[in-house]
Amino acid sequence: MSSFGTTKGSIAAFFLLFIFVLSLPPKWATLHIAGLVLVASVGFAHRSDWRSPAIRTYLLCTALWLVPVLLTASLQHALGVATAPAWHELPILVLRMLGIGLGIIVLLQRGWLTLPSAIFALLCALSIHAGAGLIDFLTEPDASLLAWRQLRITGLVFNPNPFGMFMALTAILSGGLLRNQLRRPALWLLLIAALFGVWASGSRGAILTVVAGFAVLFPPVNRKRLLIYLGCAALAVLIYLNVKLDTNTPQSDNIRMQIISFTLDQIHQAPWLGWGIGAYERLPGHIVNAPHNMWLDLALSSGLAALAGTLLSVALLIARLYRQHRPSSHLALAVFVAALVAGSLEYSILASTHFRGVWVIVTAIACYTLNAPSSRPSLVQ
Repeated sequence: MSSFGTTKGSIAAFFLLFIFVLSLPPKWATLHIAGLVLVASVGFAHRSDWRSPAIRTYLLCTALWLVPVLLTASLQHALGVATAPAWHELPILVLRMLGIGLGIIVLLQRGWLTLPSAIFALLCALSIHAGAGLIDFLTEPDASLLAWRQLRITGLVFNPNPFGMFMALTAILSGGLLRNQLRRPALWLLLIAALFGVWASGSRGAILTVVAGFAVLFPPVNRKRLLIYLGCAALAVLIYLNVKLDTNTPQSDNIRMQIISFTLDQIHQAPWLGWGIGAYERLPGHIVNAPHNMWLDLALSSGLAALAGTLLSVALLIARLYRQHRPSSHLALAVFVAALVAGSLEYSILASTHFRGVWVIVTAIACYTLNAPSSRPSLVQ
């Protein structure tokens, strides 16, 4: 079977994933339509699919944190916690986290999608957002190479931080493919555009996300790479300490420390039960509308059991991907680690539409690589 199917099913699956990813950053209505179709795709699973390492790993890694979330939500209702989530939110969360991810894996296992075609769909969708970011920059009257933290390009996302995250993931995917395909001008152009988008977004979290992904793709296994990473780290520190253009940086860091302090205090008050999904902005004394950290948000929303389950889930998937020693698993590991860094700096698995979609896609494809045929993650095999 070729890397890119030409059957009606293959074409439909490709455009389904493409539309889902294209709609995710701006949160268009087509995101929900494509999501429902992906959930319905689970119905195509055969009995053998449910016994595959991909689906079993995805079910285990998701259940380790999702089951405690659902149990604590039920207990919050039983105990009359005022900030408990509405009952109808729980099945929707299950469909989003389990249904969409399983749908992607089923399409891959049935052969309607392949790893190359899935990656190509991701890159096609993300390249449109990279182009929108470039247009945003070119049409900005105050665009300047010096106005890094003041420019804040947003593209079609209309928020610089998520735009930066999506561009960071685009850069990591492009860089991972270029390891074995240096003569791909389209990938080089996309890589450059994505890195430019990360810079133009002004998001420090996006920069750290890129660094994390590239550190996995190109680990400092020799002196030359180690010196390059140390030099980049020193340069980043100097820029952070000496750049005077961004007067909001100290204030932003101070607010972040207040958020962490407030969140830890709320976790201490309800360490095992939590306060409920999305409860942060309803708690007295909150500073912003979310903790901006996936780990703190899980502990605050659903207690320490959900946090422990997530840590175990992440460790399990990273260990299995690391042991594969294959290019596809290596790329999947780099993107997964990058997503972890992004979530740790800004987002929530439970409440952020942007990050929830990224988490499902990245985790589902990572789990599939555990059972995929041994091959390079190239666009054309």
